[in-house]
Amino acid sequence: ADAIPVQLRETPQGWQLFRDGEPYVIRGAGVDASASPAAVKAAGGNSIRTWSAEDIDALLDEAHVLGLTVTVGIWLGHERHGFDYSDETQVREQFESAREIVLRYKDHPALLLWGVGNEMEGWDEADNPAIWKAVNDIAEMVKEIDPHHPTMTVTAYVHGQRIPLMNELCPAVDIHGINAYGAALTLPQVYRDRGGKKPYVLTEFGPPGQWEVAKTDWGAPLEPTSTEKAEHYRQSYKNAVIDSGGLALGSYVFYWGHKMEATSTWFGMFLADGSRLATVDTMKELWSGKAPANRAPDIKPLTIVGPHEVKPGAKIDARAEVTDPEGGAIDARWY
Repeated sequence: ADAIPVQLRETPQGWQLFRDGEPYVIRGAGVDASASPAAVKAAGGNSIRTWSAEDIDALLDEAHVLGLTVTVGIWLGHERHGFDYSDETQVREQFESAREIVLRYKDHPALLLWGVGNEMEGWDEADNPAIWKAVNDIAEMVKEIDPHHPTMTVTAYVHGQRIPLMNELCPAVDIHGINAYGAALTLPQVYRDRGGKKPYVLTEFGPPGQWEVAKTDWGAPLEPTSTEKAEHYRQSYKNAVIDSGGLALGSYVFYWGHKMEATSTWFGMFLADGSRLATVDTMKELWSGKAPANRAPDIKPLTIVGPHEVKPGAKIDARAEVTDPEGGAIDARWY
């Protein structure tokens, strides 16, 4: 099969991707190699994103059959995992590994973008110029081998020096991929205020992370309900993508599957048995313009009646508001 060319253009309405000459807005989801893209397609999505190129051949082929595109991730080493960007041998081997990935997949018709790294800058001030030089060197190589697909690198939000270093040291990177959760609601203004010049893709978004929410007295983060999460997905998509003022090229929702992180339900949009949560319904409505006929149930928070601290073995009275099919409220209590 032949590559389908993708171009990045600045139009009077803002930045825009064009695929095979037609405007293309990313309505995507982050998946791994074990996930089926069919559910993304059924919900109205048009693209999937991987974090690496490991075992993605079947995923690319299936995506193409379904009419989906793929942002192929090129995983880059993280200093917190032991990668040393001052080690010439490590950096060279990483560069050559990236070259092999580009040569292998550059002509696949499902390819949309190259994702050069994901949060390789770390979570601190991200001010190591060697990291950004390595990213740019790989992006330059990608563009030489494959002039038909734009390059993108993905950072953990836009804290510290990420934007200035990206502007100064990464001219070969076309697009800034940004992972944002609670902070997605204000992303466009913050991005502009900090000097962002490149178009961006909201490469991960979802509920507020466990690092962004209130905690109990003993340090446990308070997880929102799936209903509360669904509303946060909606507002994040509206604020950071639809209302970006021409900056956003689209988004990849996180996480289209089941994932254990913080809790077994915090970030996954599906339960372990494959049952969808309200977040899937919300994305289907945003992508397709139509809400599913059989929606996931609304979940109300449990409220503890009485003291929040009790002795071991004590009875706890918890109450929740439950909505019946006719729309009325039922006062329900559990012990």
